[in-house]
Amino acid sequence: MAREPKKPVRGRRAMPENERKGRLIQTRVAEPLDEALHEEARKKRVTVSQLIRNVLEDTFNLVDNIVTHSTQLGRTVTRDAQRLAASAQGIDRVPAPPPVPAPPPVPAAPPFPAAPPFATPPAAPALAAAPSTALALVDGWQEVVLNRDATCARCGTTLRKGDKGFLGVGGDPAAPRLWLCAPCSRAL
Repeated sequence: MAREPKKPVRGRRAMPENERKGRLIQTRVAEPLDEALHEEARKKRVTVSQLIRNVLEDTFNLVDNIVTHSTQLGRTVTRDAQRLAASAQGIDRVPAPPPVPAPPPVPAAPPFPAAPPFATPPAAPALAAAPSTALALVDGWQEVVLNRDATCARCGTTLRKGDKGFLGVGGDPAAPRLWLCAPCSRAL
């Protein structure tokens, strides 16, 4: 006679062994927390176990990110506080904090194919206020209306208060602010 397979205790089929999680953790919780967990799991259409796994993973990832980025946050807050204090005292520039290690160099892009002999490339404006390496560290340019005079980092044009200019945005908080006039921003 063939033996009938044993029925699962909880009324559902047991998961295949390869789909089961490695460890089982059990804990007791207060009734209000149990109700809140069940309600949230129902809203998200997941099991209570999956909800708790997700919350634990998200919490550990969040704490990991906070610890990892707290040093950079401290530097940024210190720099901003120094700038605010200097601005309130009427000082133009604050001494730069100790340098942050430079990112590894980015490999050079392959050269463009030569232009046809009849094409004359436009002349690039001379770099006046900042070296080309400083411009290369800019991640992007944000168009803003200036609240004080600035100088274009490519051509040296004076940008007046109230003019539209382009502020260089980068990852190094210690780097000097770079500005571009509208024609130079289009030339990039």
